[in-house]
Amino acid sequence: MRAYGVTTVIDLRSTSETIKSPSPYAEDSAAAYIHRELVDDANMNNIGDSESMFERYLFIVNNRPHAFGDVFNALAESEGAVLFHCFAGKDRTGLVAAMLLALNDVPPEHIAADYGETDAQLAKQYDVWVAEAPAEKRDAFREELRCPPERILGVLEHIQTKWGGVEGYLEAAGMKASSIVRLGAKLA
Repeated sequence: MRAYGVTTVIDLRSTSETIKSPSPYAEDSAAAYIHRELVDDANMNNIGDSESMFERYLFIVNNRPHAFGDVFNALAESEGAVLFHCFAGKDRTGLVAAMLLALNDVPPEHIAADYGETDAQLAKQYDVWVAEAPAEKRDAFREELRCPPERILGVLEHIQTKWGGVEGYLEAAGMKASSIVRLGAKLA
């Protein structure tokens, strides 16, 4: 991580996830470790009640703006490169990555392609997780794991429609305009 200039690690997992599987970065003096749960333990079950992954994403965006504000403030305040992650690196991490890219005016089709690449990168791990699931749930589970580009496009469209874009969403989440500008400058 030092070779890549990573100075900060932001862990997006819930508190129970960090207790069950402590982060190796929490003890690493090479980078500051920051825990900012994007979805807290109380909301994990509510997300599972959603009918689709797209609905889960919208639930997170609609119900956890302050959590996104905390994550994006941590990104803005950090010096050097930042690594952020969740458990699988596709849902919570994918939402933060998509919003970061949108904040930096990356075209939506490029953001969607980046998100869709997740399937190729995690294909072997998907096979492991699906094999571990009960046989009668494997097809549905495989579908839940997928990261179709249209899903993240739908989330970005929702943010655009409801808040006027990621910047408006972050402002509504309580993030100061100066912090949003600072974050944008870091990404340029």
